[in-house]
Amino acid sequence: MNEKWNEFVYELIDALKRDVEEEEYHLLIENQLKLLGWVKYKGEICHKPNIPIGNSKHIQPDILIKNEDTEQFVIEVKRPVHQLTDRERVQLESYMRQLKLRVGVYIGEHIEVFYDHPDSKHAVSVLTIPLEMDNKQGARFVELFSKEVFNKDSIVDFCEKRIEEMQRQDSLNKVRENLISDAQRNITEGLLPYLMDKYGNTFSEGDIASMLSSLVFSAKPKEVEYNTQNVTINTITKNVQKETHIEQKQQHDSTHFSINGGAFLNKRRFVYQLVKTYAEQHPSASFSELEKVFKPELQGGYGVIRTINYIRENNFKGSRYLTKDNDILRSSDGIEFAVCSQWGIGNIMRVVELAKRLGFDIKSTSDIPHVEASNTVGTNIISCKLTRNANARGLFNLTTQALTVLKGSVVNPNNLPASKPAFVNTRNAQLEKYTNERNGTRVVLQDVDFTTPSGAAAFCIGGSSNGWLEWLDDNNIQLKKYRNK
Repeated sequence: MNEKWNEFVYELIDALKRDVEEEEYHLLIENQLKLLGWVKYKGEICHKPNIPIGNSKHIQPDILIKNEDTEQFVIEVKRPVHQLTDRERVQLESYMRQLKLRVGVYIGEHIEVFYDHPDSKHAVSVLTIPLEMDNKQGARFVELFSKEVFNKDSIVDFCEKRIEEMQRQDSLNKVRENLISDAQRNITEGLLPYLMDKYGNTFSEGDIASMLSSLVFSAKPKEVEYNTQNVTINTITKNVQKETHIEQKQQHDSTHFSINGGAFLNKRRFVYQLVKTYAEQHPSASFSELEKVFKPELQGGYGVIRTINYIRENNFKGSRYLTKDNDILRSSDGIEFAVCSQWGIGNIMRVVELAKRLGFDIKSTSDIPHVEASNTVGTNIISCKLTRNANARGLFNLTTQALTVLKGSVVNPNNLPASKPAFVNTRNAQLEKYTNERNGTRVVLQDVDFTTPSGAAAFCIGGSSNGWLEWLDDNNIQLKKYRNK
């Protein structure tokens, strides 16, 4: 079936590249349906049939497939650079219901199968297939919709099973999201009975619970990898310390990257800028050609780039992709797409290596942590840290003397007792805007820019501070060394 799918989709891919008009695409699809065994001269492939509905109304679906004069399924066609809209969904659903068909197919920028589930208000999308060779779902499509084996009951069974799979996956996703959003409680509660069973004869439940409360646990999607290091935790007694080493959870990596000497960007913005720059340098590249360069496996499960339609159909919520209006990109064949935002130290280096192979000059802040002012490798950025009342990382700009507190930094959740009311009000607003409370701490949710190191230090520490003394470079040298005179 894979070979038959490749034969079926080959001409559609070519049509996508040529940006054909809808009428040509329509006729091409009818011709490709012959590869699946449907015969036009026998009236099995009906081109825009005019079908009476009721006493005075008519409908005219794009393609209607019949067998022995009985309707089998209906197809809605749009040109291959088109993006499926709700209007076309409703139109296809209307044809399906008026013709009493449980299954309908959309063919445009991709192929999508809809099923009119009895318990659903609207037809349900059960299968979305990109126009690409060697696609397993494409082979399944050919298997289901070939005339030789086509059976309405088999199609319904397939659709019902797909809905069960989707519902099961949705339930698993909710469990996963719950674990991620409340990892501290879930992991702690899960570990407590295990540790009580192992060490309950030596320590009380309160002792073990207290030890667990001294640790910070987090959960991240598998595709987002972080730098890990093994550390020995000071446990309740030396006896337990000898028996067990607890691996600290993957830590936030704050490396920033620069393209061709430009500004240092966090990982998601670096990948976005790389894709955007490459697309601008190759204005004739289609989406499929761009995806061949930025292969999905570079990122992992989410892929580097995905079409807006793919993101919508797979119901990706939250911030898996950069989908704000000014972030959406468009390929030469008119396909709108977005860049994935899920990057960690484990997968970002694959993109860095790709960028270098493509001829881009890539530098990272990890290239310059152990710096003297004179050996910044051609950049004005210095990596720095602050540890009093906080565990913060920052980037100091030698030229502007500004400092950015990096996402993932832990700052003091409280304001120092001597702080003035005006400062307290300002900082409380900053905490509300830029941080999230986690297990009694405050974790920075995004990079935060300050015009001076002292402003950044006050934000982290919780009171008026001399940032030139508080912030240290990675050689533990105070930033005052780099202060412009």
